[in-house]
Amino acid sequence: MKRRFGIGPWVLVFILVCLFVSAYAQKRDPDILFVPTPQNVVESMLELAGVKENDVVYDLGCGDGRFVITAAKKFGARGVGIDIDPDRIKESTRNAERQGVINRVRFIEGDLYETDIRGATVITLYLLSDLNLKLRPKLFSELKPGSRVISYTFNMGDWKPDKEGDDRGDIFYYWVIPAKVAGTWQWSLDGTDVKQQYQFQLEQKYQEIKGHVLIEGREVKLLEPKLEGNQMRFEVISEFQGQSVSMRFNGRVVGDTITGHVDIQGSSLKGTQVWNATRLRTA
Repeated sequence: MKRRFGIGPWVLVFILVCLFVSAYAQKRDPDILFVPTPQNVVESMLELAGVKENDVVYDLGCGDGRFVITAAKKFGARGVGIDIDPDRIKESTRNAERQGVINRVRFIEGDLYETDIRGATVITLYLLSDLNLKLRPKLFSELKPGSRVISYTFNMGDWKPDKEGDDRGDIFYYWVIPAKVAGTWQWSLDGTDVKQQYQFQLEQKYQEIKGHVLIEGREVKLLEPKLEGNQMRFEVISEFQGQSVSMRFNGRVVGDTITGHVDIQGSSLKGTQVWNATRLRTA
């Protein structure tokens, strides 16, 4: 005779308790209490970020939804609000319906550190300094170069803002996510009677860059290097065929290539030429 084994009632109770505890443990409290950003500051921040109709504004810790609602209603953008508090999500949804923009915004109940933000072109924040620093690696890993980040009151530590705003004493900070450009690059300069190859080395800390060009074995410093998102420019002044030549480079970085133009003054190559550079190796 075969023996039958069943799950007793106490085992079932134990399993249900474990499931309940597990679900409760996964749902954590908000890191900070919701304090609304003044509406005039919301509008000033979105203006500084240059929000347009083609933008998608993500508000991380959206509270009552005022950032994404304002972005949709005043600037014509689309918006996504993320908050871990379900009551805030319900409130945001009601507010969007009242303002007539529910078709342009959506709200996600979730942890802002775990939610996918790759669809954002603009990020708005009103967190604390330590939470901004915790969030910073996610911004760099998920946002495309050229995406904008703007934070009310709190900065990003040693990542210096590209701009600062002030609305009646309320301070906010603005950054553009920079492309990764560190490494060794190479390009050729084609003229009517000469073709010369150049290598230049770039060092990078956030949006701050510096470096040099190697010309005939000499290191020539890059002058006024500037990186904003995926747009880079710098100037090189050097001797070329016995003449002092100024070359102003301006290009767009996409992965391991730069495409743009160079304005040349002071030699037979005077004028504007196409500039294409390729990264040989990363730093």
